[in-house]
Amino acid sequence: MTSTLLLNNVPGPEKGSITTSTKGATRHIVDTANYSSVIDDFGNASAIFVRVSVSQQFKLDASYHFSTIAAGGFLGIPDNDNQPLIWVPCLPTSRRVNSSNAILEEKPCRLSNFAFSADEGITFDLTRDDASTNDLVIWLLTPDFPIQELTSQSAIESHGTFLWGSHGCITDASDLYRHLIHGAVYDLRYSWPHNKKCFSENEAHALYTAYSGLEKATGKTLYRYFQQQIVLSVIQRQADDGAWYHGMWTDETECHYRLHTSAVHLLMDEFDRSGCEQVKTALEKGVAFLAQTHDQLDCGIWFLHDSLELNDEAMNSGPFQWISNGTLGKRPSNMLVLNTHLDTTIAINRYQTLTGDRQYSELIKSALVSTHTVLALQPANWLYKPLFWAISLTMLPTDKARQLAAPVRAIKRIAADYLIKKLPDIKARFPRIVMPNGYIDRELSLRTWAVDYQTINLMDLARYARAFPSEFDETILDKAMGFTHDIGLIQRYRELAPGKRYATGFWVEALYHRCLAKDDVKYRQWLAEAMQECHDLGFGMAPSLLGTNSEAVPFAQQSLYPVPANPELNIAVLSRTQGYELLIVNHSQEAVDVRWDRKPDMPMNWCDATQQPLANEPLTIPPRQWLLGSTSL
Repeated sequence: MTSTLLLNNVPGPEKGSITTSTKGATRHIVDTANYSSVIDDFGNASAIFVRVSVSQQFKLDASYHFSTIAAGGFLGIPDNDNQPLIWVPCLPTSRRVNSSNAILEEKPCRLSNFAFSADEGITFDLTRDDASTNDLVIWLLTPDFPIQELTSQSAIESHGTFLWGSHGCITDASDLYRHLIHGAVYDLRYSWPHNKKCFSENEAHALYTAYSGLEKATGKTLYRYFQQQIVLSVIQRQADDGAWYHGMWTDETECHYRLHTSAVHLLMDEFDRSGCEQVKTALEKGVAFLAQTHDQLDCGIWFLHDSLELNDEAMNSGPFQWISNGTLGKRPSNMLVLNTHLDTTIAINRYQTLTGDRQYSELIKSALVSTHTVLALQPANWLYKPLFWAISLTMLPTDKARQLAAPVRAIKRIAADYLIKKLPDIKARFPRIVMPNGYIDRELSLRTWAVDYQTINLMDLARYARAFPSEFDETILDKAMGFTHDIGLIQRYRELAPGKRYATGFWVEALYHRCLAKDDVKYRQWLAEAMQECHDLGFGMAPSLLGTNSEAVPFAQQSLYPVPANPELNIAVLSRTQGYELLIVNHSQEAVDVRWDRKPDMPMNWCDATQQPLANEPLTIPPRQWLLGSTSL
């Protein structure tokens, strides 16, 4: 006989349940014979994930009126004031998962036997197919919960936010539950080569940063609950050894250290804000694991990209072709991936600053030396200069490429069809990552070509330059950013396959960090252009632009987000030690007079795109142009 689960009164923790707590939030996991539930409780609200592996009847034993809402999904308002409000952010989904809980397939659930009566309430069945499970998520909200948080949406909420993991975009509150599935955060994409959705702390960190900004912009409690829910999910998923495992590239659960490091950053963001001891405990375990994920080079330690790099056998189990070599004394299976090494160095150094735990100081010093050595490699300029002149032709946008002379177009074809394919062998003979023209390769020893990683490298180098200003030759970064902008690579990305276009989102992040470090107006100009590009592509704005990336700006120093009433405007908040700046971009084809739902909380000096001073009232932004406001703190 099918059992019935009351949705407006989901059972609380039972004997044997698992409990995770942070400041202001508690997670209970309850397993019964018919279903598993994950219950995140915040006092006046609870988010409940229900997963059933049998056909299950669900019931609301009270009368509710449901309607669609601005936040997405459906809001149920009871006739009886003693009953909770119900928010269903998305319809139930049928999923097939493997033994590691990676998602192999998902589709809408089959609802059947739907019935309603004033006396009995609402009942419906979720029918199970084959080996699938059925997932449902609902929120129970106390009657005094501010319902307008769900029924209204400001312009800033609807602009959308770019995500660092899946490169997707969130545009309303319910979008969280495309990523947060049965209490864990997943990438939106089915990962190559095994076609499965895997866990992603990179996605979790982007979501946390975005919701931190939206909380500050709107004052909505719901966005704080989202942050806490993501923190609970990350802590719960942490293995006993302190790691987060993923299994993207093999049928095993290999660890991708870049994603692991994102979890560390997320926990540091939350600890910086709340000082929660449970968060600190998980953070300490995560950093202790991360500190072991390195290879010893002749010049210092190098942090690895993933656990496949630990030995040749593991690398051979992955999907990539690779070249075995011992450059700088590295182990052959170390691909010398740049971005993860930079990110890990930044994260452990940030951990030391935040907590005062200095046990990893010598490790960081060693990593700084190896970074300097690898970035300084400049063999065979006689070869690399003409080689990357030719390869750079493949990075031109089509309109520029069409203007090339016929012999140069022929060289471009040779570069695309032959030279790029030979590049891994050339790098094995003459090891180099920083190229003479400003291009920075992703790694040393994989037989791949990842032009889309140029902007990820720029983002990480811009972060690294801020974290270690005296340890980095910034001419490398300045040249690389100038090359990326001037050659038209950002426009070229628009012409690539859909899976490669995301690179513009990371270009915005790189420029954000550069604007915090440098006064140069060209970086503001480039940032405004890049924000326009992201809007036109529908990517949403980079989450750091909301001003709540705690790595860039500690929580106590974050400014209140000014909220424009104009939906045509996007804002980048640039909080610097030298002052506070607002970059306002008009993405419409019409001039816009700036109106505020909430004005900047400090007096601003405004200038236009030509750096001409403007009066404060009224501010008018020409079509597809921008203004910059600044103040001294």
